[in-house]
Amino acid sequence: MYDDKNSNSKTKMGKHLFVWGFVLIVAAAIAVADIGQDQMFPQADEGFDAANIDVSSGQADVSIGGTLQSIKFNKDEGIKEALRILNALYQKNIVPSPRVDGVLGFTTLKNVTFDDAMDAILGENFKYEQKGNLIKVYTKDEYQKIKEDKDRMIYEVFTLYYITAEEARKLITPVLSKAGLVEISTAAETEISSGGGSTGSGGSIGSGGGGGDSMALHDTVVVYDYPENIADAKGVIKYVDVRPKQVLVEATILGVLLTEGMELGVDLNFVGGGTALDGTAATDTLVAGSEIDRGTEATSPIVAIADGVPGSALEIFGFATAGGDGLRVGVKSGDIAAFITALETVTDTTVIANPKILAVNKQEGCVLIGRNLGYRSSTSISEGVATQGEVKFLQTGTQLIFRPYIANDGYIRMDIYPKDSTAELNEDGVPDETTTELKTNILVKDGETIVIGGLFRDVVVTSRKQIPLLGDLPLIGAAFRSTNDTTQRQEVIIMLTVHIIDGADQTRGLERAADISRKRYGAQDGVMWTGRARLAEDHYERAARYYVEGDTEAAMKELEFVLTYRPTYLEAIRLKERIIAETKPDEVENIERILLDNVEREDTDKWMRR
Repeated sequence: MYDDKNSNSKTKMGKHLFVWGFVLIVAAAIAVADIGQDQMFPQADEGFDAANIDVSSGQADVSIGGTLQSIKFNKDEGIKEALRILNALYQKNIVPSPRVDGVLGFTTLKNVTFDDAMDAILGENFKYEQKGNLIKVYTKDEYQKIKEDKDRMIYEVFTLYYITAEEARKLITPVLSKAGLVEISTAAETEISSGGGSTGSGGSIGSGGGGGDSMALHDTVVVYDYPENIADAKGVIKYVDVRPKQVLVEATILGVLLTEGMELGVDLNFVGGGTALDGTAATDTLVAGSEIDRGTEATSPIVAIADGVPGSALEIFGFATAGGDGLRVGVKSGDIAAFITALETVTDTTVIANPKILAVNKQEGCVLIGRNLGYRSSTSISEGVATQGEVKFLQTGTQLIFRPYIANDGYIRMDIYPKDSTAELNEDGVPDETTTELKTNILVKDGETIVIGGLFRDVVVTSRKQIPLLGDLPLIGAAFRSTNDTTQRQEVIIMLTVHIIDGADQTRGLERAADISRKRYGAQDGVMWTGRARLAEDHYERAARYYVEGDTEAAMKELEFVLTYRPTYLEAIRLKERIIAETKPDEVENIERILLDNVEREDTDKWMRR
C-alpha cells in the first residue's frame, strides 16, 4: 500500500532543501556582484591598481562618464604600458610610435581627466594629437618633423569686407609659421576727386584718377601655410573683419553779435553863407559881342571877413553826423545856426547753424556751411615781366571737423575742430579773416549733449572829438565836442549731441526725408498762385484727392490741366498711367510712351532714343 504519511514527509523535506539551495545561490550571486562592483568601479579616494588589470580579459573596460579618475601605477611602470591602461580606462584609441619609450616618474594620479593624465605621462619629451578617432603619440623630434613637412602646407583665400588687405596681412603675420606666405590684392583708391577739372589731355571730371583698371573686387588675402596656422589666421580675420560702428554728430553752432553805439554832438555855424574859408578866386574879363563882363580880383579870408562878406570862416562842424539818423534838434537865427544830434544804435545778430554728419569710427568727418572766398596770390616780377599769382580760396562760414573713437562702454572720445569765420578782401586783394575757432579732445557719452561755451569777446571803444581847450571847459564845453561810444560783444556757443549708430535705421532717415518734403511743399505754397508751377501743383493735389476718393474721371480732368502747365511732371504722368491701368487695362499698351518704346525696340535692336 502506498504510505501517505511517508510521502508527505518526503515532499516537505524536498521543499525545504530547494528553498535553502535557492537562498545559498542568491547569497553567492550577491557576493560575486559586490566583488565585481568593487573591481569595475573603484573609488577615487582609495585609488585604482590599474597595473594589475588584465586588459585582455576586459576587466579594464570601465565607464567613468567624464568624471575625474584616480589611477595607481606600479613602480617603474613603462610609458607604453601606462598608455595601454589609459586606453582601457577612458575607451580611447591611443597609438604610440615605436620610438615612444621610457619609465614613469610617479605611481599615483588623483582626480585627473584624460588630458591631465596624458600630459603627466608624456611630459615634455613626447607630443600627441588627435586625428579622427585616433590619438597618435610621437617623440618631440618626430612631432616637430611632421609639423614642418612641406607636403602638409595648404592655401586659403580670405575675402575682406571692412578692413584692408594690408591691414589684414599685418594682423595675421604673427600667427603664421616661418615658412608661411601671404599675398594681398592691390589697394583701392583712398580719395575722392573734389572737382575742378583735370589738367590731363583727355579732360576728366575731378582731380582724381577715376576709372582705370584697378581691381574692382573686395580686398583679398591669400595665405599659404600649415593647416593649424591657417586656422589661427582665420580666427584673427573673423575677429577683426567686422562691420564698424558709426557716429552721428548733431552740432548746433550759435553765434551772437551784439553792437551798441551812442553818438552825441553839437554843430555850430555863426556866419551863414557859402564863401569858403580860403577866400575867393580872381575871375577874367569876358567880352561877349558889345557887352563886357569885368573880372574881379582875388580876396583873402581876412579881407572877406573885414568887408562883411558872409561865409563859413567861423563855424564848428563835424561834431554831429550831418543828415544822419537819430534825434536832431536845432535853432537858426540869421547867420547863426546850432544843431544837436543824439543817436543810439543797437544791433543784435544771431547766426545758428545745425549741421548733422555721420562718420565711421576713427574716420574724419567734415561739414562746411559757408562760401569759398577766392583771391589771387601776390604778383611776382621776373626779368621785367609781371607774373600773376595763382587763384586761391579761403573757406569761410561755419565749419565742423571731427574724428570719433568709439569705446566699449558707451562713450566716444572725439577730436573736434569747430570754426565760425567771415572774411573780406582788403585794398591789396588779400582776405582779412575774422574767426572764432577751437581745437580740443573730449569724452562724451552716447546720446548726451555737451556744450562748449566761453568763446566770447567784448570790445568797448570810446571816441571823442573836440576843439582844443574849448571842449574841456565845464558846462559850455559840450558845445565844442562830440562823443561816440561803441560796445561790441561777440559770443559763440557750440552744442554737440553724439549718437553711436549700429544700423542705418537709427539715423531716422525716413523722418528727415519727410521733413524735407514738408519744407518743399511749404516753399511751394509761397509761390504766386498765378504762376504755372503753382497752378500745376494745385491741380495735381486735387487730382490725387479725387483718386483717393475713387472719382477717377475728375482726377483725369485735373491731370490734363497739370500736364498742360508742366508736361514733364513725373508724378502726374505716373498717376495718369495708374488710373488708365485700373480703369481701362486694354488701353495700357496704347499709352504713347509705351507704344513708342515698343516700336523703337523692334526697329533699332537695343538702341533706343532717349
